[in-house]
Amino acid sequence: MRIITLLALCALLCCSQGQMQEECLNEIIPPHMIKEMINASKFIQERLDRDDKPFHRILGQLKKCYMKRRMNVADLKRILEIYDEHVFQKLWKNNNHHQSTKMFLEVFKRLKSNIEFCETEGKQTLSSCAREKLKKIEDTFRMPEPRVQSKAMREFHNVLVWISLSMDKKTHKKSQ
Repeated sequence: MRIITLLALCALLCCSQGQMQEECLNEIIPPHMIKEMINASKFIQERLDRDDKPFHRILGQLKKCYMKRRMNVADLKRILEIYDEHVFQKLWKNNNHHQSTKMFLEVFKRLKSNIEFCETEGKQTLSSCAREKLKKIEDTFRMPEPRVQSKAMREFHNVLVWISLSMDKKTHKKSQ
């Protein structure tokens, strides 16, 4: 009986930590920030080379994790870290950024720090669904091929949509 009670308490604690992180995202990230980033990323995409293999998506594997509701704030934080290190820093090495790129990077840094803050509100480990997939994505981004960063930038709006939906999963569940 004690074991069952202990397991039930562990399950309840795990669920409440995810809810605390969701509430934190709702409180700390203004919705207009995500909208601005989506618009800025679309503008930046227009200036990039065309995607010659649109059917081959880098983030496609993670979409399955998100659709199964197995991604958490730690996963989102790790995605942003990977993008910062392997995409944005490589794509925009020089300091001669266009104004929209500078604004995008400033807002990105604020978003990243907000998500890092919310990660401390609960579970801080990567989900089992995303752990392996994130490693493969990071390896793909490390490739010396310049088109990888362009393709990753074109797919970044998906990450922003996932963050937006994670901010209010209850509303998203009702709309489905």
